[in-house]
Amino acid sequence: MYSIRTGILLFIACLLSVPAQAGISYSKSDDCWQMVSGQVEYVIRVAQDIVTLSYFGPAAHAPWTAPGSAGTSLLRYDINGQAEGEEITPSELKLDSAKILPIKPGVDALELVLSHRRLPLQIRESYTVWGDTGVITRKIVLVNTGSSDLHVERLPSLSWSLPPGEYDLTYLWGGWSQERQVGNDILGPGTRRFSSTSGRSTNDYSPWFCLHNHSNGTRYLAELAYSGNWEMGFARNPLVEEHSFTERDLNVDLGMRFDYGGALKLNAGESFSLPAVAFTSSDAGLDEAANQMHRYQREYAFALNPANNPPLVQFNSWYPFPGKMTIAEMKRCAALAAKMGADVYVLDAGWYNKKNWNTELGDYQADSVAFPNGIQELASYVRQLGMKFGIWVEIENVGVDSEVFKEHPDWCLKFNGQPIKRGDRLQLDFSKPAVRQWARSVIDRLAHDYGIQWLKIDYNIEIGDEYDPSASDSRRGDILYQQVVSYYAWLDEVRAAHPGLIIENCSSGGLRFDAGIMAHANTTWLSDEVRPKPSVELAYGCTLEFTPGACNHWMVGDTVEGDVSPRDTQEWWDFMFRVPMNGQFGISSKVFDWPPELLQHAANNVALYKRIRSTIVQSDVYHLTEPPTHNAPRGWMAIQYVAPSAEKSVLMVYRLEQSLASQTFKLRGLNPAAEYRIANDGTNVEARTGRALMDDGISVELATPWRATVVELQAESDNKN
Repeated sequence: MYSIRTGILLFIACLLSVPAQAGISYSKSDDCWQMVSGQVEYVIRVAQDIVTLSYFGPAAHAPWTAPGSAGTSLLRYDINGQAEGEEITPSELKLDSAKILPIKPGVDALELVLSHRRLPLQIRESYTVWGDTGVITRKIVLVNTGSSDLHVERLPSLSWSLPPGEYDLTYLWGGWSQERQVGNDILGPGTRRFSSTSGRSTNDYSPWFCLHNHSNGTRYLAELAYSGNWEMGFARNPLVEEHSFTERDLNVDLGMRFDYGGALKLNAGESFSLPAVAFTSSDAGLDEAANQMHRYQREYAFALNPANNPPLVQFNSWYPFPGKMTIAEMKRCAALAAKMGADVYVLDAGWYNKKNWNTELGDYQADSVAFPNGIQELASYVRQLGMKFGIWVEIENVGVDSEVFKEHPDWCLKFNGQPIKRGDRLQLDFSKPAVRQWARSVIDRLAHDYGIQWLKIDYNIEIGDEYDPSASDSRRGDILYQQVVSYYAWLDEVRAAHPGLIIENCSSGGLRFDAGIMAHANTTWLSDEVRPKPSVELAYGCTLEFTPGACNHWMVGDTVEGDVSPRDTQEWWDFMFRVPMNGQFGISSKVFDWPPELLQHAANNVALYKRIRSTIVQSDVYHLTEPPTHNAPRGWMAIQYVAPSAEKSVLMVYRLEQSLASQTFKLRGLNPAAEYRIANDGTNVEARTGRALMDDGISVELATPWRATVVELQAESDNKN
């Protein structure tokens, strides 16, 4: 085994021997691979056919000190699991082959093939660096090379042993209508674990984290691209030896949870692809680490649709007419939506029902009473008003009274021989070709008959983690996984067949909103919490995890029923409209009850959003205040968006309760030498340099709580007339 000193010298030599650039390089003399993306490095090396992690973090930082205290491993790993009771660690794996594959300029992949020393298990690792985003991804494929079944008890997509130190952990938590609250905890001795077992990836927690090592100033941020059940953990285990305290490495893992919390069974010769994980690092703060991930999401990972660029302003029928509507009411709403400046009109749930839209889910034929001339009449009317037309489905589920379920009960996922039923819903098994073919025929018909250009796909069921095996008597551990990846493939088929169709992901709000599904959908409904005050927290948390264009939310009103009091002040109206502008924006309210002045106010705010929307969804995001609480937000909240060129910036400011009348915010990400013209709510107020705005800040005054203002900054041209 190499000594600690030898390991450090090899690591330094590896860094010095390879120029820092976007891509992957190999040093033959030092047996190390250096992966570089932007200012982030990930270095692994091989010694005596053992692959270990040497460094991960900002390029300018000093190399890691190798672990070497008695009782600690001399190997830092980025793989750690168990199969058939045997450990899967670097010392138990032998490197068989390695190759670097150039994908396109700035995007390289490193493929490693490793074999277990005692098990018939091959592991294929693929690392990819994504241009200058600062993000690296890893995929793992498991192969059973033996002649009998192999059981993998645990193998996370991400496993790290990070250098010792004082760490704090940032994570996102919250269930229905309380999604993405920001948690931050000091990691004390012991293990902290998170898990998702409901069948929906972001109910309770998100598969996302950011660690801050206070000893070296580095943040490590990662997200799992998977929409099923998952687990993550952080273990800080102290070691006491010779009456002194020795800090061990921090052990980190993030990966899918197999069904039942048990093992994954691989048949002889079978392979299995674990969900991909993306990670980045920064010494410039949480926002910068998050922005690196956002750039990767925008440029490489998420399914962005040109038809939704710039992001369309929607009017949705749900809150004024939850589950029941008529053609006359829909036309009335559509006319007002067009008058306010909406780009698309979306007909939400209930358009197909005869008696109960929940129990008849899956029978997507127009309600002949509500729409005697079919949905075509409304769709045509919406297009005549200059808007696109959209519609709602819940394609993965069927209702207990639906004709689809009566005719095809075998299409459902089962447990103990019975279809999995939750309330009035049953889960279709998308791994069955017949199910996918039926679902595709539904969308093709809606696109052909109604000319839909927006498709909202909901998912209101929690199927847990217990399912019957699909084709054998033993549990495989991958039934939910097959459901998820089959649904991903189906979404891709729909997008390929209908490239102009914008797909909105939804799951009782944001309960299945993750990097996995966003590779196949264009935007996501953020939350069923639509009241303005608690929604400020939603905007904060979503723009921390995701690029803002993925986050879709609406102005609904004072209540969840879509009511707006005509006695409210115009300042409160502005607050309601501007809270959901931190991403994709829409309206769903009882607009037919609005007085003319509120309708005009809505039109003014829609025009404001259209002026700033491109900057918001294509920019870096800086959270200039602490995250507000969900139930009782206090103080101020400010989120700044800075365009890649730094020529434009938008500052969204909200005064909450228990707050002073003015607040100064030090801006970030601007060009220090540029002079910015500043407009407050559309009125030019002054011009200042980027340096002054970042060093001294900008003061905002709002007379009373529950007020909002939008500050726009535009760099002055060097060529003034």
